[in-house]
Amino acid sequence: MANKTWYQEIFNSEQVTNLAVSGSGNKYIAESVMSYMIHRGEADFVFVNWSGLNRIDFTMPIGLQAGYQDPGAPDRITENSRYWTNDMAPWRDKAVNLRIEDKITRMMYQEKDYRNAKSQSLMQVINLQNFLKARGTEYLFCFMYDYTNQDFDHNHLVKESLGEDRDGFSTFGTVSKEDLLYQEIDQSRTLTPSGMDWALTQDKDYFKDSTHLHPEGYRTWAREMLEQYKITKHS
Repeated sequence: MANKTWYQEIFNSEQVTNLAVSGSGNKYIAESVMSYMIHRGEADFVFVNWSGLNRIDFTMPIGLQAGYQDPGAPDRITENSRYWTNDMAPWRDKAVNLRIEDKITRMMYQEKDYRNAKSQSLMQVINLQNFLKARGTEYLFCFMYDYTNQDFDHNHLVKESLGEDRDGFSTFGTVSKEDLLYQEIDQSRTLTPSGMDWALTQDKDYFKDSTHLHPEGYRTWAREMLEQYKITKHS
């Protein structure tokens, strides 16, 4: 949702604080909301669009030199932490370059199904969900894609997305509907279908690229969600 205004289809108010930073994982997303509400004041309503399951956020000291941060996310900072996000699930080929060459980054992806990365990501959704419920804060969640739709998972061993401009392999990551952590997510507070799943069923092409819709696509999806759920715009 960074640098996008499609959520204005859902919210009337101009008093929206947008905490989104492109390329972030779910750990940063959860902490950014909790940190904002704890340190800067309550929110009347929280709307979260969750990221890919295989994105890993690393917390670093807030005063760390700029050279160690993701150059595309200078604003990925909370009250107490600076975040670097690895949004590429690399092959097991150790020759593949990562933006931060750190053994722990590769170690996090050593499992064939990225089980650890996925579980940590799901835990962030549950943590924020429980935080908001404990505070009695109204909220809605939506997701970058349906976490149970295996069309969004890939075999990282076959290098199927190799291209001239790629030095890694990007995979969103999925889990089964029976996954116990996934089942902890309150679906009554979740808008479905997600934007990408919805766009794939449309006759018109709403994709800007392989992972994002263009502005008209996001707005059309949001309007259909309002109608489907009979949601009244929030002020």
